[in-house]
Amino acid sequence: MEKLLKSKKIDQILEDFQNPQKSDLGKILLRFQDEFGFLNEDIFKKVAQHIGVTATEAYGYASFYSLYYLTKPGKYIIKICKGTACHIKDGPRIISDIEHYLEIKTGETTKDGLFKLEKVSCLGICASAPVIKIND
Repeated sequence: MEKLLKSKKIDQILEDFQNPQKSDLGKILLRFQDEFGFLNEDIFKKVAQHIGVTATEAYGYASFYSLYYLTKPGKYIIKICKGTACHIKDGPRIISDIEHYLEIKTGETTKDGLFKLEKVSCLGICASAPVIKIND
């Protein structure tokens, strides 16, 4: 039943993109990620068929950009800035401490599925360095 509901939702999202261009790939993938939390093989196949690219191309696009999740992320996504200001203000130590506390490395999700830890280039509030963002 759940698979059928998921399939219907996939079809509904694709209907919003009539006559899509290759340039719509990013927008379409983001819509799916917003709906399902991450992108999987089924989604890549459906989107690729809808746009007229291969599933490999769609996967390659998503895997290039860090904003797409190819596995189910944790309930809480912890983003730690690794920009210059944060780096100078002890960001690397904070990253190390969080990795140690959560018993994961950057890019991983805790075994209980609660936390995913990510390093990001800049969160845009350098005056408050070091900066950590949890979810949105």
